[in-house]
Amino acid sequence: MLWTATNLYIQIVAGFIGAHLVAAVVRDHAFGFWGHSAAGLIAGALGGYFLQSYAATVVMGNGALNELRPADNFFLQAATGVTLGGMGMLAIGMLTHRPKSD
Repeated sequence: MLWTATNLYIQIVAGFIGAHLVAAVVRDHAFGFWGHSAAGLIAGALGGYFLQSYAATVVMGNGALNELRPADNFFLQAATGVTLGGMGMLAIGMLTHRPKSD
């Protein structure tokens, strides 16, 4: 599969969404709207730039590459972006989290 700017944009937007989904679930590691947005956009951009072709590699049982339809490609790129955005937000949240003192 060739590298395309469309897949990069899909992963950037999906990273943004993934970061905010994880922030809504894990409130302990939240660090604000702009922080979540930046973490998701950066994680999505890095994933879209470096992992784009790996995300869409689908191999059949006999080892041959499977040609993807556009809908399959969109789903795989979006799922990768959401996952990376959520992981990036959670990693930054865990690194910056300070336990509350009693």
